[in-house]
Amino acid sequence: MGGCWSEVFRRGEWGAAVFEVAPGNRGLVRDWAQRQRVPTASPREMHMPDVDAWAVLDGGITSIYGYGLTSLPCGIRVVGFQVFRLLLAELDLAGPVLPFDGETVLDPDELRLRHHSPQTHGPAAMEQAELLGACRDAVLLRWVAATLAASP
Repeated sequence: MGGCWSEVFRRGEWGAAVFEVAPGNRGLVRDWAQRQRVPTASPREMHMPDVDAWAVLDGGITSIYGYGLTSLPCGIRVVGFQVFRLLLAELDLAGPVLPFDGETVLDPDELRLRHHSPQTHGPAAMEQAELLGACRDAVLLRWVAATLAASP
């Protein structure tokens, strides 16, 4: 793909490590997420927006769509600095020159190794996907992003 990260992502208002995917690139990120062999969650409830969630590294990707009263607009979000950096490498995007506050930048090869490690399929990763799948409103997204950021 090539280009600059800010053409595809923008910092979200839901936490330090939450990035909103630009509308024209949502399909690209969603397609990438769907090809990954990671735990997923897709809760469906009557009169609530649908959420698809993929647990990746220190966070994951959420896709919210549908109808219902919520303080979180439809869209795709990346939660976690490591998954953000992995996506930059996978999509061949130039990243920010300086790390974000609280971010430890890892080499893309290290991120890929971690992403394909056996731990990505354990019970903790499934719980992570379920947490991300609960992000139907802004309050829950902020809480989940802070919880995942605080995890070791």
